[in-house]
Amino acid sequence: MNRFIAIGLILTFAVGELQAQQPTPARRPSSPQPTTRTTNPAASQPSRRSEPTPSSQTASKQPVQRAVAVKTEPASNVGTSARPARKSEVTQASAAQYGEVVYDEHAPMGMSEGPVYYDEPGVSGCDSCGSGSCGGSCGMTFGSCGLDICNPPAGARQLCICLPSHGWVQLDYLGWYPSGMNVPPLATTSTSQTVGQGILGEATTRHLIGNQILTDRFDGGRIRFGWWFANNPSLGLELEYLGTGTQDYSFSQRSAGDPLLARPFFNVLTGLQDSQLVAQTGVVTGKLDVNASSEFQGGAIRFRKSLCCGSNCKFSCLSCGPVQSQSRIDATLGFRTFELNDNLTIREDLQSQRNAGDAFLIEDSFRTRNQFNGAELGVMWQGRRGYWTLDMLLRTSFGNTRQEVMIDGSTETTELINGVSTTTEQEGGLFAQSTNIGSYVRQQFGVVPEVGATLGYQLTPRMRLTAGYTFIYWSNVARPGDQIDTDVNTNLLPPAVDPITGALRPRSPLQNGYVTSQKGFRTTDYFIQGVNLGAEYRW
Repeated sequence: MNRFIAIGLILTFAVGELQAQQPTPARRPSSPQPTTRTTNPAASQPSRRSEPTPSSQTASKQPVQRAVAVKTEPASNVGTSARPARKSEVTQASAAQYGEVVYDEHAPMGMSEGPVYYDEPGVSGCDSCGSGSCGGSCGMTFGSCGLDICNPPAGARQLCICLPSHGWVQLDYLGWYPSGMNVPPLATTSTSQTVGQGILGEATTRHLIGNQILTDRFDGGRIRFGWWFANNPSLGLELEYLGTGTQDYSFSQRSAGDPLLARPFFNVLTGLQDSQLVAQTGVVTGKLDVNASSEFQGGAIRFRKSLCCGSNCKFSCLSCGPVQSQSRIDATLGFRTFELNDNLTIREDLQSQRNAGDAFLIEDSFRTRNQFNGAELGVMWQGRRGYWTLDMLLRTSFGNTRQEVMIDGSTETTELINGVSTTTEQEGGLFAQSTNIGSYVRQQFGVVPEVGATLGYQLTPRMRLTAGYTFIYWSNVARPGDQIDTDVNTNLLPPAVDPITGALRPRSPLQNGYVTSQKGFRTTDYFIQGVNLGAEYRW
């Protein structure tokens, strides 16, 4: 029995000595044979070689644990870097051999119980776009300077400077130009007081208003706010609102008779071009005002899903060297709404020169409201090279456009009878008569695509300055100028002739809630485009 005890003690001691001379890895190696490299201990560990001991000299011939493994930082350490091992001490593990343990056979005794150092690669991430990693050869690492767009953090409560992070807000100034509103000739003048008299087609007639109005720049703003979900960092939700200020158009001209001032129209009773005089020498003096306005706004709520992302090295012409580059592709799915409100008013203020005291105040009003609601599909591409970024997007929305046309008109007449001034008001102006006055609504299928490109510069890890271009197209839009019917039955002009004879014109856009003809309810395509300047903040 004592022999067995003695043999057991001897075997135990021998095994202990063998284990003391063999390295014990901190992590299970992915390769059965560890990779070793012999280095000069004096170069790598000068302070430890200053006082050599017999035990250390003996240990220098034996490999001792100093594990260096490729590892992606957890969410709690995003934005910080662990101290990487020196290449002179170890051989780095290949990115393909994730988790391989590498040993330094010249490390002093006692290091086997010390901390494990992780060698952080140049760029970590999904790399699903097919581009390779820099391997640390670039001058900057996105994970440490807050520009990483491929690795959103896993947690939602920890502040982080990585991109994309838990949330973002972007504010933009919009300097956009819309497509103009088409209008028929609304005001004319003539070089002759007797021939032509502002009638279209006459050699002496000149247009004062016609073709397009409301083509000036819109000034507006846009805000985008979104965040990434905590349990799925590649899926986010974004809210967007954009709006413009009211764009105004104004024409005003007063005349005592010279120059002549008129409003042209087509007389359905005579079948000829005609005009209503606003100012003519010896007949009437007056003022003509034409005012128009337009306002555009929209909003959206969309889900944003990361499809792929990648990192590699690119050459920078600015720094004349390699910089880290990333790209990312996202898909969007959501709901979008737009609204376009237009208004057009024509107003005459006349004073009779033949009957003193007689005056007329005539007004036509045309208003439209277009409301689009539909589903949105889109794709976004983001690219970064150093501190510069380029974002491009393509979205298309399909849905319903609710078109509403509101027409109104009135004539206020003041007469001096036996020294007493009497004022009466009647329905109807010139282009707005009892035949078309009212509110009309119909539903139309609409398509609204959007294209955009934005150039950005990362001013700070959280702040990015942007400048871009946006183009939005909207099909099947009703606008006031297109709803004006210039064919007029003069028997309808206040005071109307009773009974009324002739065609019922101007035409009614709708009758009994149904479209009478496509020509009666005219639509057009609308687009708005321009530059946007802003800033984006992420947290």
